[in-house]
Amino acid sequence: MEIDVIKLTNLRNEEHAQFQTNFNDLVRKYTPATLGIEPQYTSYSPLYAAELNALGVIRKSVLTDEIANMDTLRDTTIAGLKDAVSSAGRHYNADIVTAVKRVAVVFDSYGNICKRNYDAETAAISNLVSELQGNHAAALTTLGLTEWVQQLETQNKNFDALKSNRYYENAASAQQNMKLIRTDIDISYRAIVKRINALIEVNGETAYSLFVKELNERIAAFNILIAQRKGRTAVSPKTTAASTSGAIAK
Repeated sequence: MEIDVIKLTNLRNEEHAQFQTNFNDLVRKYTPATLGIEPQYTSYSPLYAAELNALGVIRKSVLTDEIANMDTLRDTTIAGLKDAVSSAGRHYNADIVTAVKRVAVVFDSYGNICKRNYDAETAAISNLVSELQGNHAAALTTLGLTEWVQQLETQNKNFDALKSNRYYENAASAQQNMKLIRTDIDISYRAIVKRINALIEVNGETAYSLFVKELNERIAAFNILIAQRKGRTAVSPKTTAASTSGAIAK
């Protein structure tokens, strides 16, 4: 027996806060002392409170969703580009594989852009696009990704223009704060999960079975939600790139 896996980054802000509330309620129900996670919960608790506070600020702004959606849009495009490049790396055409290697080096040099705060991400995307369209334009053409990069450039400029508008400053600040808080609380949550799973292995499952069962039921419900949303909205970057140029195999 162990606690199941959930990809918390796939949850929207409201969903993420609800999941953490469910988790926090279960921990309090069975008590941190009984679960053997008192030090870990002491670190987790203020982060949970901070997330609820940040969500409250976000809810007060009718403009926040637009900023968050535009940020998600450019994050999705970056993910699509990376998936398309990864897929093309397995192509039978040597020219395409060579182009992949050139473009992949650029993406690798920027790391996980989407984890940066708003301003840093905007600057990084701008530099990434400039480098791809400059020194690696031919490789993009070979891979059929020129329009993808143009789309990313447009999305990034639109986001920057929106955030620069003074009416959006409070909303953007709240959303950025939430992004950082979520990263911290996810680390803390995983530390608790790791601790409990280790204790189950050492001490047996008797003291933890009810807690794990209830938590896994909640994890399953959120995983179904994530899967359903992906099923409704997912568009394969591999298919899109292939239909654009005919160069990349599905």
